[in-house]
Amino acid sequence: MKLYSVIAWLALGMMAMPQSSNDRQEFAYVRHEIQSSQSFAPKNGFVPDADTAIAIAYAVAVPVYGNKAVDAEKPFRTELKDGSWIVLGTLHHATSGGTLIVQIDQATGKILYLNHSM
Repeated sequence: MKLYSVIAWLALGMMAMPQSSNDRQEFAYVRHEIQSSQSFAPKNGFVPDADTAIAIAYAVAVPVYGNKAVDAEKPFRTELKDGSWIVLGTLHHATSGGTLIVQIDQATGKILYLNHSM
């Protein structure tokens, strides 16, 4: 069973890598485009609403804390203030533990803060 897992991971890794000279040329073109032109900037920022803020917070928290820990803190609560979102987990057991805290810049989507309070 372990061998199958290794083979599956190798196959997935190979699919994520550029495979041909066409891919390399396309990525070279895209790198040039990125350097020589201005990025699109949405009017309400890259994180325009609470649902987007929650999705981003979830995506960055799971690799750090794990699915089980992050899912246990649903529902998430949000607040937008001074151009940044704060996403908080919900503490379901008042006697122990802490909650997820993620601060995200509304305009850029940059993670400004990630922690789990104690």
